[in-house]
Amino acid sequence: MAILGRFGASLGLLRPRSLARTQKSVEALLDESQEARRTLKHLAADSKEVLSRLDQMSADVRGLEQQVKALKLRESQLTAVLKADGALEGRLGDLGAVCNETRVAARMRAAIAEAELTFEPFPHILVRDVFPDDYFAALVRGIPPVEVFGDRPFNKQQIKVPFALAPAYSRRVWSFFVEGVGPRVLQPALLEKFRKPLEDWIALNWPELADDPFTPMDFNMADGRIMLRGRGYTIPPHRDPKWGFLTCLFYLPREGDSESWGTQLYFVDDDPPARGAAPHWIDASRCRLAAEVPFRRNTMLVFLNSAGAHGARIPEDAEPADLQRYIYQCRVGPSGRAIRELTARLPDDRLPLWAGKVATDY
Repeated sequence: MAILGRFGASLGLLRPRSLARTQKSVEALLDESQEARRTLKHLAADSKEVLSRLDQMSADVRGLEQQVKALKLRESQLTAVLKADGALEGRLGDLGAVCNETRVAARMRAAIAEAELTFEPFPHILVRDVFPDDYFAALVRGIPPVEVFGDRPFNKQQIKVPFALAPAYSRRVWSFFVEGVGPRVLQPALLEKFRKPLEDWIALNWPELADDPFTPMDFNMADGRIMLRGRGYTIPPHRDPKWGFLTCLFYLPREGDSESWGTQLYFVDDDPPARGAAPHWIDASRCRLAAEVPFRRNTMLVFLNSAGAHGARIPEDAEPADLQRYIYQCRVGPSGRAIRELTARLPDDRLPLWAGKVATDY
């Protein structure tokens, strides 16, 4: 009887009226399911739009934060320059006598003539007492405030000379060098000092110029910049960009600065020519220390970018904790026009050694 009852109930479900009600229920469920799907799709689309807007808002906020940071830095730079202007105003009147080209030029020529040209590990000179003492003191005094260097990351900080932003004293004393005695006195004196190694270097790369290497060169002094370095600074052994034939490093210690942590010069084992115009980085395991150039007052290191390597480092625990190390760097090499002409003259086997973008910063 129980089985018949269940069977009867099942038959009842198959009656037309029951089937119709069941069909309607199923259709209603389907409609609800489709509506739910449409709702979920709208919610998903809305959530994507909301997320996209949130991402854009985050990017806008980051952009505003960067702008605020840049404005704060510029405010601190302008404030520092104004303060330095006030502090140095009384010394501006001294610069007429200090920046005397005849006197400064005579000292520079004599200092370069007295320097010994050394050929190992590559042609270089260490020039002592480069400038008259009062002019060197003015150069150091004219280094712009540390805030002006703040546009770049720590230990990559530098500013080009002539300055875009600096006290009036700084602009005058440094422009006197980079626009006056640098190109008119320093450059010709260095070209004469390095004449023989330069002639050999040019003839090696441009054999057709061996009889008259200097005529098509159109040398100029470029890439002048003051570099600020601190604790933990390291630049591995390398050679500078080759189109800067000569690199000049002026050491600018302030009163009380240690002579430690200058520049290291290296012999390089298995030292093939550098390929390309970019800086040439060299595995330290192939380098043997040849000399340690001290960070000494009023001295200048000049070298030919032909062989070997140089580098520098300042220990992480160097004292004082806020150590600031200033060096002025510039290069003497062919002008842009001369580089294009010389590139066209290169033999096919030498062209890859000089190809690529002319580097000025690294």
